[in-house]
Amino acid sequence: MIHKAGWVLTGIFILNMFFPANAEADSRWKSQKIKVGDIKVHYLEAGTGDKIIVFLAGWTLPAEVWEEQFPYFTARGFRVIAFDPRSQGETTKTETGNTYQQHAADLYELLLSLKAEHSFLVGWSSGITTLLEYISSPDSIRPNKIILVDDYPAALKKDDYPGAETLSRARANFLKIQQDRKKFTEEFIKGLFKQPQPASLIKDLNKSSLKTPVGAAVALLFDLATGDRTAALERISVPTLIITTQENQALGEYMQTKISRSELNIIEDAGHAIFLDKPQAFNQAVEKFIGEY
Repeated sequence: MIHKAGWVLTGIFILNMFFPANAEADSRWKSQKIKVGDIKVHYLEAGTGDKIIVFLAGWTLPAEVWEEQFPYFTARGFRVIAFDPRSQGETTKTETGNTYQQHAADLYELLLSLKAEHSFLVGWSSGITTLLEYISSPDSIRPNKIILVDDYPAALKKDDYPGAETLSRARANFLKIQQDRKKFTEEFIKGLFKQPQPASLIKDLNKSSLKTPVGAAVALLFDLATGDRTAALERISVPTLIITTQENQALGEYMQTKISRSELNIIEDAGHAIFLDKPQAFNQAVEKFIGEY
């Protein structure tokens, strides 16, 4: 005869057999939603304490992209937060407000709501654009330090600015999204890496990216392609770390000349998603920069 306790243990064993991935994911962070203005923002949070580090994902990508940073920084006493911006991941999708100025306004309200106003802000890819809009807004709170990861304040070349994009290539991308969103997304995700990545990660990122409606994806990409936030670089008054790939070294050097209290770290043999291609090098660079504050 199997006693009641035995049935419970058997049930737990069966659940663990069939749902191991969910149990593992739940142990890394708490997945929650919070009302911010007109939307509900999905965010991940782990750790406790006064040292708060907030990670901003790139175009159409989710908070889970920072999976290698959560265990590293929580183990070092940080409260770690990452979130899905408006119209991305599990956050509310909207037909309007899909601009980086609005993303910055959402960031401000989110930081207030989570009592994370004075934190270390890490922006990757279009997350840099959000941070530049944020520090340019009167509705912002001085962060402790800023980390800008592998992107640009403006896409197009001009004067002494090296740029990274042309109008013809931007137009081609807009057309590709409209013609075959799935194919464009597959190429986009594949292009984030230089190092081999698990097939499950690639699949998850493709799936997450496609959650952003086409209209919102195009609107955000248009803002990136045509916007110019170079003037905002000189408004950054806090210590700033710029982390780039070798391919974007010229852009990193340009930003360093414009941000008064900045330093540049170039991570070799990494793709655009540096923190996944070279997580140890990335994490150590961020930790060293943050140091004592």
